[in-house]
Amino acid sequence: MIWTDISDEVKEMLVPYSDWFFKQDLSPLNKLAKDNPKNTDTMDNACSIEYLDQVVKADGRHEGYPEISYSYDLKMGNIGEFQEKYQGLSTELCTWLGARNEAVHVYYPKNGFMSWHNNWNAHGYNILLSYTENGGGFFKYRDPLTHEVVEMLDPGGWSCKVGYYGRGREPDKVYYHTAGTHEPRLTLGFVIPNIDLWRCMIEDISGKDASHLS
Repeated sequence: MIWTDISDEVKEMLVPYSDWFFKQDLSPLNKLAKDNPKNTDTMDNACSIEYLDQVVKADGRHEGYPEISYSYDLKMGNIGEFQEKYQGLSTELCTWLGARNEAVHVYYPKNGFMSWHNNWNAHGYNILLSYTENGGGFFKYRDPLTHEVVEMLDPGGWSCKVGYYGRGREPDKVYYHTAGTHEPRLTLGFVIPNIDLWRCMIEDISGKDASHLS
């Protein structure tokens, strides 16, 4: 996973949305995240090296999605004005990027997280757009080749990460990762099956050439 820039054109879509979002009463979303059936542990444990080791050892018994999570995906249900606003942004972004749809549109409360997982049941090229006001969020991944754990800290404001999540039959590309935050956070995710379309979307987001990315 690597950082990429966000162009002014895309920020003009994202910034008004985050400005609006974090001025709202977030208690309904906080309750939905708290009531998430996967909310069974803490960020400290679910994002730890010890938990990562358990998931890696589970191998094929791990389904791919995070087994523990304190978060809420707005795509899961009708949540009033939040629903209208997120769908409006999603339509605008997908039209601009030529994407079929968003894969996730996740809200994390303070101390929210997703446990270590590898998404090998939803493999493909990925684009993640994330927002924290003060840079309190993080994304960690295990390098598929070296097994080194790398932490990417939110810079504050909107940021973009891109990469590839491999399938179980691509052992050198299976991509264990986790995310968490010490302040409220948003993440919008896209999964793209085709590398050329993925590069085109990155170019649309960053305003820069992405032909070298793979």
